[in-house]
Amino acid sequence: MSRISMFSSSQDLRDGLHRCLAIVQAASPERTEADRPWWMALPEGSREAARARTLGLDALAPLFTTPERYARLEAAFERVGAPPPPAREPLEHSFADAILSGRALRAHAGRDVYGASNKRLWDALVRPLEAALDAFYGPGLMEWSPDALRGSSAERAVVRILERLMAFDTRPEGGDHDACARWLAELLETRGFAVELIEAAGFAPIVVASRAPRGLAGEVVLYGHYDVSPIDRPEAWRHPPRTLTEAEGRLWGRGVADNLGPLATRLWAIDAHDEAPALRWIIQGEEERGSPFAHRIFPELLKEMRPTLWLEETGYHDHADGTLRLLARTIGATPDSSEAPDEPLNRLLLGLRLLMGRHGLATREEQRGLNKDVVEGGCPFNRSLPPGARYIALGVNDSRARIHTVDESIPAWTAALHRDELRMIFRWVHQAAGQA
Repeated sequence: MSRISMFSSSQDLRDGLHRCLAIVQAASPERTEADRPWWMALPEGSREAARARTLGLDALAPLFTTPERYARLEAAFERVGAPPPPAREPLEHSFADAILSGRALRAHAGRDVYGASNKRLWDALVRPLEAALDAFYGPGLMEWSPDALRGSSAERAVVRILERLMAFDTRPEGGDHDACARWLAELLETRGFAVELIEAAGFAPIVVASRAPRGLAGEVVLYGHYDVSPIDRPEAWRHPPRTLTEAEGRLWGRGVADNLGPLATRLWAIDAHDEAPALRWIIQGEEERGSPFAHRIFPELLKEMRPTLWLEETGYHDHADGTLRLLARTIGATPDSSEAPDEPLNRLLLGLRLLMGRHGLATREEQRGLNKDVVEGGCPFNRSLPPGARYIALGVNDSRARIHTVDESIPAWTAALHRDELRMIFRWVHQAAGQA
């Protein structure tokens, strides 16, 4: 975030205060409130200016100092671990001083300069939030980056991995399942994983890859699959289904959303992080035909695992505005049942909300697993998770992905965001494991 100096303008303070409002909204204990874009929680006359970050100090002051807004401010500071803000009346006086000082300076000097009264507001509101967020989630969450993802093209490394994955024919009738599993094993070994292939005659191999921690405590178990669904009506596709095509800000082809694109993105993103907790990655090859081998192997394979977090194969954004669906739950007493996230998992969800807010995106939390009703017999991964397991589904797909049908595709901009999500997850796992 912009650091205040003698060369700063009052716009630096106003940017910081807008970001504070976004964080206060994301930290709301009421899920329906936290699921709203932050500017929608403001009075109607302030919303568009807030979204554009053009509110002046006179408009910002009541958004911090009315009794209701101040109570939200106090609750947010407490939730993120920041020291309490100044009492409401002194805070009102600080805003009044900054407003009066700004008017005087503009009247006499004609310049938008940053004075001592502005610095008092910065030190009272922006700096404590920034310090608390940096300490738990890592640096950067107080910064604005609303245009960083807009119009971004696909990451070249992701495209190269995805092209190679799509070269294997892993449809149910395809003959490249063994070859694809072995290629994945080799690629994971180059990334420091020890890899085992679980094989049986007549079944596609299950890849089980494990890597020791790299500077962070805890463990994440990831799930994915390398097979793809059949191609119906190839003549109806806008782009050749067996060839990766980049067009209209998206990647097109059979399997790019389910599950080759998310798989390629994670292979790239994990390689981008020097620090990580212990990782265990289970990748099967028969999800699109009911997972007969995984249903046989997973109950025994997963029952002794107790990672800090179980990470689903992908997740979704809403294509209209990029809203991230946070699918999170604690596994209940019966297979694949959903209970509320526990407090540590809620802390991760808050961090992900803040990360989305940094990019100008909203979130929507849902207490459930990834929808896999089309999977015959249910998802073997979800059905084998032990009671009490922390589960989250995040990924690169959006609501235009069209899995299992014509014109399957994924947006190009989500890969870089998922890399940042993994960085946050890894840091949270380290913190949660230390607290445990």
